[in-house]
Amino acid sequence: MQRRTLLQWVLSAAALLPFERLRLLAQPRELTPDALAMLHEIAPTLLPAALGSAGVAATVDRFAAWTRGYREGVPLAHGYGHPRVQKTGPSPVPAYLAQLTALDAAARAKGGRWRTLDLETRRALLDAAFAKAGVKSLPPRPSGQHVAADLMAFYFRSSEANDLCYNALIQREVCRPIQITTTRPAPLAQRGDRGDSRDRRETAAVSASSALAAISEDAHAGS
Repeated sequence: MQRRTLLQWVLSAAALLPFERLRLLAQPRELTPDALAMLHEIAPTLLPAALGSAGVAATVDRFAAWTRGYREGVPLAHGYGHPRVQKTGPSPVPAYLAQLTALDAAARAKGGRWRTLDLETRRALLDAAFAKAGVKSLPPRPSGQHVAADLMAFYFRSSEANDLCYNALIQREVCRPIQITTTRPAPLAQRGDRGDSRDRRETAAVSASSALAAISEDAHAGS
């Protein structure tokens, strides 16, 4: 009787496996046009104004391309003291879709579209969304906790953000020959107006600080 019960359980489990695979395949793998439009709408609140509207839009498009190319179960590099190799988890896209819909609904509940709300209201909505998702700091890489925090991590942890902050072609996350470490990084661009370059760096630094403070567990930590 036990053997028969075990056989029935094995056959039932085997029959369910194809349906589980179908369920996973049925999940959305990329952002919908409406979700992408909403992400473009909230991005100026999250990214440095120094990027300009074209730079902000390009960053969102690169992030969207990252979500499309996301692969589950891919081994991640591990540092010293971490003997176990971690792998990428499930695609964050389904969670992103729900979070973007929630942000849109929260904005409408305040009486308008996201872009029509004042800055303090937008920040308050983001703060509430981060608290609900359990986001307390900027992740080292997009982690799937919340789409807004992941977009910020995607940019602020990038070589581009680091270069803009220092106004120098450092390329921190780019594979470079060791000889380059002995030379001073070249400036991003030669500008006749040094004040304009300085203003862009200051704007980038202020934007980064504001973004980090918005998702910090203690907004006054380190101040």
